[in-house]
Amino acid sequence: GRPPQAAVVGPMKPGSALFRASQATMTVSISVFLYEGFAYNIIYLGRILPAVGKHAFVLPFAILFNAIWGLAIWSYVRAHFSDPGRVPDKWRDFVRAIGDALPVVPARPEWQPGKATYCKKCDLPRPERAHHCLLCEVCVLRMDHHCPWINNCVGYRNHKFFLLLGMYACLASFAALATSLPELVHCAGALTRIQDGVVWELGAVASFAQHEGYISNGGKLLEQNMTVAEARVTCSKLPTCKGFTFRGAYDGDESKVRDIYLKNHWDVFADSSHPWVSFRRMSDEVAPPKRLEVTDILVFLIFGILALFVAVLLTPMLATHVPLAMRNLTTIEDNYENMRNPFDQGSTTANLAQVMGAPGVDWLVPIDPWKPLSDGISFARSDERLEPDGSSELEDGEDVKPEMLWKMRYRVRRRVADVQEEASDGWLGSYVTRWWNG
Repeated sequence: GRPPQAAVVGPMKPGSALFRASQATMTVSISVFLYEGFAYNIIYLGRILPAVGKHAFVLPFAILFNAIWGLAIWSYVRAHFSDPGRVPDKWRDFVRAIGDALPVVPARPEWQPGKATYCKKCDLPRPERAHHCLLCEVCVLRMDHHCPWINNCVGYRNHKFFLLLGMYACLASFAALATSLPELVHCAGALTRIQDGVVWELGAVASFAQHEGYISNGGKLLEQNMTVAEARVTCSKLPTCKGFTFRGAYDGDESKVRDIYLKNHWDVFADSSHPWVSFRRMSDEVAPPKRLEVTDILVFLIFGILALFVAVLLTPMLATHVPLAMRNLTTIEDNYENMRNPFDQGSTTANLAQVMGAPGVDWLVPIDPWKPLSDGISFARSDERLEPDGSSELEDGEDVKPEMLWKMRYRVRRRVADVQEEASDGWLGSYVTRWWNG
């Protein structure tokens, strides 16, 4: 007989060195996530873009970044708080009920499909592809690795969330860098021009109203290539300036350089053959200058450095983990060489479905798969015919009980009572008998 079952050992004990190190690593990752969101939304969208006259970009940039960043945060929460796949009580009950009829072999660093392996630390037989985590001190179904950044194991139940976390966090960093790169470059140069704590000042600006057409009369005070934002400032500084005009359509982008005319008289002439736009100075009152403080620039530059760091860190990680998932492999199994992968389903989609569930829109959202293709105890083999939705032919049908699949895949030694039970299940019993006998 087997040794008596030991009590399930809990996770890392609070106060231990491993626990403190894992907590510290997780704190760093959470802090970087939150800092990235704060700096982008409050500093970049709230202060820097308005200061350079790019008001039209605030809303689309906010939607783009926060949609991806929100999915990354959601994925992080699910990856951290989800049970990675501890061996369930149902398997323990199955082991007790089957007894010595269940073949149990020593665990080896190689493929052992259809074999329950014995865990010396838990003092229990465990399912195929399960491994013992030395940090969490439990056996985890289809264990991949222990991730200190989420302070949790990555296994059968949260592998999907881990992959989505990596993809969305990487995308959020690239989106942040792509949308803020011109301002990051400008801010880096602005630090060399610090004056009285102000490194970027747009200047005092009066209020202006937009009109279609061009200013036809009056003296030309100035003609110069400049942006609309700079033209507002320049016209505000000239007491006799009544407005400015330029040729071409205006789409709200105040950072685009144009050939602009500043005029001292207002008389707009509108004609469809003259695609001009004019801005009329509405009052002589000048608003306070828009300025960015040194702290704004420093916070923004640190954000850029962290976003680049996250992108550089996660890109090779995804280049490792995504191809493994596409081959239905874990990082542990990638080292096995005793045979070909017995769980390879033959296609990228079918292999990913073993991790993400049956293909669907739920692949993109950090929620439990709507239709998981495994229970974490036994897995479809390469020699099993798959249904169109990616499930195994052995799992097709509502009459299939998990325990019967386990008996089939683990080659449980048959007893008379089992044969009678299978025969009572009709077509399934007949199929099981043929499959068992080869």
